[in-house]
Amino acid sequence: MPIIPIQRLTSSTANVVSAADKATAAALALAGAAPNVVNVGNAPLIWPEIRKFDNDNTVFAAAADPQAVWTQPTFIPGETHGFAAVSITVPLTIGIINDFLIALTVFADNAVTARIQAVSTLGISLFPVPGLDVDLNAGSLNPVTGITTDVANPYNWQKVRFYSIPASLGLISIAVGVRFVFSFQVTNYLTNGAINTAGLAFSADIYQATPI
Repeated sequence: MPIIPIQRLTSSTANVVSAADKATAAALALAGAAPNVVNVGNAPLIWPEIRKFDNDNTVFAAAADPQAVWTQPTFIPGETHGFAAVSITVPLTIGIINDFLIALTVFADNAVTARIQAVSTLGISLFPVPGLDVDLNAGSLNPVTGITTDVANPYNWQKVRFYSIPASLGLISIAVGVRFVFSFQVTNYLTNGAINTAGLAFSADIYQATPI
């Protein structure tokens, strides 16, 4: 079956919702809550940045590069926040297996977990898709279990994480659509000397297989 591009979802002040944790942020984003983050840019001027190639020749080329976002422009040591953004609604085809491919790239300063969920337009019930709806962990600093200080070089903020997965939603027998929810929990450094910045940037490409 041919693969068609659906959307490139990149972090920005226009689509990211923040909350106390990623589950709450995901629920708010699904409910249509207004974005409430700020663009902190490359606050310390040393972060890696997620950027498309200058000659990107895909239909996603018009999508903006990800912004590094946070809940406020000033940073608090050890603070933890959840963030989420929701894809466009994709109508599913009745009577066939609906297959997708998702590619996610994430940068965070500092500790981060990520989760991808497939949510039907009939409610918040999740499709049972293998590989989705699980926490993706990045390094030894886990914002769920708590952190102290990132003391090992290379530091966690020097790494960009990526994850790609085929997502099969199976045979569909009723008129329904799906939205993909990308949620994150990010914790800032507890202490890092004079530099104590926080931010999250991500890009998610969504493709769908279509019947011939």
